[in-house]
Amino acid sequence: MKTLLMLLIPISSVFSQNYKVEYENRSFLPEKYKKNLSEMIIEDYESPKLYDLFINTEDLCVYKQKENLRNSNVETIGNYIQNFVVTNPKEKTVYQDMNIENRNYKVKSPLKLSERWVMHRETKMINGIEATKVTMETSKNNTEVWFAKSIKSKCGPSNFVGFPGLVLEILIKPKDENEATGIVRMKSIETLKDDSIIKSYFNNISDKTISRGQFDKIYEDYQKKVQEMYGGNGVDKD
Repeated sequence: MKTLLMLLIPISSVFSQNYKVEYENRSFLPEKYKKNLSEMIIEDYESPKLYDLFINTEDLCVYKQKENLRNSNVETIGNYIQNFVVTNPKEKTVYQDMNIENRNYKVKSPLKLSERWVMHRETKMINGIEATKVTMETSKNNTEVWFAKSIKSKCGPSNFVGFPGLVLEILIKPKDENEATGIVRMKSIETLKDDSIIKSYFNNISDKTISRGQFDKIYEDYQKKVQEMYGGNGVDKD
C-alpha cells in the first residue's frame, strides 16, 4: 500500500489524506577529506540515513530523521544535526530545529521558492510516481530536484519546499571537488489515520528563533574551526 498507493488514489482525494513519506539520504565525502578521517567515521557518514516526512490535510508538514540504533558522533564533525523541520505553507514559513556541537538553534525562514529554479520538460518515474525535473545553479552547487505534480503538496525533505508538488528526489553536486555530494530519494509513501504526530511537533515550536542567515554564519565559523582541526574542507549539508 505504500509506493504504489498514489497510483490508486484519485487526484481529487489528495487533499483529504494524511501522509507519511520515507526518504533515504546519502552523502559521499570527497577523497581528499577522507584522508584525515578514520574508516569508521567515513562509513558512518556515507551510510544511508532514513527520514520521515509527515503531511496533514492542511499541507502542514514535519521532516525528521528516523531513530538510529547506533549512537554516532560523526554528525558533529564538520556538520550539524537537524532534529526536525516544520513547514507551514499557509503562513509561508519554515522552522528548523538544529544542533551544532550539542548547542541547539531554532531557525525560522520564509517559505519562498527561488526564482533561479529552471523548469524542464524531462520527467521520470520514481517508485511508480511520475516526477518533473527542475534545476538550479549557484556559485557552490548544481542542484537537481524531481517533484510529483500529482501530489499537490509544497512539502519536501529538509528546506527543499515550496515546489508545485511533493519532492521525490534531490541531487546536490558541488562545484568544488573537495566537497560532499548529496542524494535524497523517496522510498515509500502511505496514508495515516490522523495528524497527531504533526501536531506534537508544532506544539514544540519556540518563539526564540534566529534567521537562516544568522545560522549560516554560525555554521561557517564552526566549519572553519573544523578545518583547522582536521584539515581539508568542511562538509556542506544544504
